[in-house]
Amino acid sequence: MAKPNTTPTIFPTGDNGGSNSRGSAAGRITGLLKTAVVLGVLAAIVIGLLSVVRTVTSPADEVAVHKGGGVIEAPNSKGCVSANSREIRRPGDKYFWYPASQRTYNFTGGDGADHAAFNVVSKDYQPLDVPGSVEFTLNVDCEVLTRFHDSIGNRYAAYYTSSDEWDDTPRGWQTMLDLYFAPALDATLDRVAKKYTWKELYADPTIKDEMNKAVNEQLAALIQQKMPGEDEFFKGFSALIQQPQPADTLVQALGDEEAAKAQAAAAKAKAVADAETQQAKAIAEAEAAKQAAQAQVAVKEAEAKIAKLEAQIREQEIEPFGSVKEYNNWLAIRQGLNPYQPTYGGSVVAPAPSSSPSP
Repeated sequence: MAKPNTTPTIFPTGDNGGSNSRGSAAGRITGLLKTAVVLGVLAAIVIGLLSVVRTVTSPADEVAVHKGGGVIEAPNSKGCVSANSREIRRPGDKYFWYPASQRTYNFTGGDGADHAAFNVVSKDYQPLDVPGSVEFTLNVDCEVLTRFHDSIGNRYAAYYTSSDEWDDTPRGWQTMLDLYFAPALDATLDRVAKKYTWKELYADPTIKDEMNKAVNEQLAALIQQKMPGEDEFFKGFSALIQQPQPADTLVQALGDEEAAKAQAAAAKAKAVADAETQQAKAIAEAEAAKQAAQAQVAVKEAEAKIAKLEAQIREQEIEPFGSVKEYNNWLAIRQGLNPYQPTYGGSVVAPAPSSSPSP
């Protein structure tokens, strides 16, 4: 008979199993912590890079001139940031924004105007103020704009160093326009004004059209004469000249003159009307007198005709009696009178009954 196995069987106790479980959980936590640290470091690096690497943007109506910078880099030209575009901003570089849309040089002298109205002298030596405005665009071709910045814009600080600020005009831009635009406009307007009297400049609207044409044709050339180099920095000129304004005293004098002319014209018209009325009255009276005279003549002619007819009738009545005396005697006899004086040896001769006129 076999002997029973007397080797004791060893079972794991409850305390050893719990220790292994705690060790595994601790390892997982440590791994998670390491991962979080790595992610945090990466995030910090990304944030740091984002804070160092920035972009530069030009809106749709602006262009930026790009210049080099930094500690050891010369301010060389690096092109332009064209309108409605974006690029990475390089550390130390500088950007200068200029307007790409249409601009206006306003010389009306009102609120917000760039310049007062220009003073000109007329053909008859009277001063007048000419208000108006000129629209134009800056040539934003990158090479031309860069040369403009180097020779003019940078000299007067006629730019902004950040975008989206051109709703307000920088002081340097205003200074630049006054230096280059104002003298050219003043000369052009004065040249046209000297061809006309102050009344013509004030009252004739076609002269404004001539001024507009002169500014559009000559302004670019006059401005270019003062510009360095041969680049056409400005283009697309379009002038809108308003009515020249003389001194208030001249306007008042002109008003008084026109009022006097109007009064004189009214008086003359009344005199003419009165004269025409008197003339018409005289003509009417003359016509009436003429018609009355004609009527009288007609009456006289009718009376003469009647008298003639009556005479003819009387002659016909007298004819049978041979004479007027015998006719009168006959009439007397009809009235019961005796036209004959008594005579001796005479006889009364009566006309034959057939020849007597009817009673």
